[in-house]
Amino acid sequence: MSSESDVPGGRGELSPEERLDVLEAEGVVSVDEDGTVTLTLEFESTRGIYHDTYADLDAEEYHRSVADVFGIDPDEAADRIDSLGVTRAQFIALLALNSHVDGEYPLAERARMAMMITDIAPPSPVPEDVTEIDDDTYEAFLEEHDRVAVMVWKRFCSPCRRMKDDLGETESAFPEDVAVAGIDGEATTEFRREFGVEAAPSVLLFEDGELLESLRGYQSPEAIGAACSDAYSDGPGA
Repeated sequence: MSSESDVPGGRGELSPEERLDVLEAEGVVSVDEDGTVTLTLEFESTRGIYHDTYADLDAEEYHRSVADVFGIDPDEAADRIDSLGVTRAQFIALLALNSHVDGEYPLAERARMAMMITDIAPPSPVPEDVTEIDDDTYEAFLEEHDRVAVMVWKRFCSPCRRMKDDLGETESAFPEDVAVAGIDGEATTEFRREFGVEAAPSVLLFEDGELLESLRGYQSPEAIGAACSDAYSDGPGA
């Protein structure tokens, strides 16, 4: 959103500090002693539900949804969204906030809270030590390496967090000649569509650009090692 005064519904009255206090009191964020602000797991779960519903919505339905929430003419929604710079991430955060909070706050104020929530959210669910690829780079990565394992991650995802806890062991389960990459499943619609990815986490095994195996949901390091053995015939234990 380009500026606070442009948010549909008028200007709110809370300061940024007061908004943060509200979000903390409503269980949307937690604030550590050192001042670090993170989203609560409960709110992440709520936000994830709305993301799954609205992230891939076609443009016409998305504009209609925005028009319904802000009480504007559906025919004007697309232009208003463009002029205000409203992103889907902000709109999804607003819907989750509307569902999550108990207090009554003006729509414009909730929209500003949604901006703050979006800024707090981590930029990518892909672990820091994993090479990240996206819709613009995955083809080149597959061409560059003979064997590739792509791990699909998602925010607000309990099985993903569980796999991250096992990440060291999981990476050791891949054969040494397999290049491992991570992908943000929420932001890579082209990759997901091409390879039929419907869940996160997922692990996709490629050889010479061809998809050999797709593992859906949480996978233990042992299960990944076994899948590599089957797919490549020389994985761990082969």
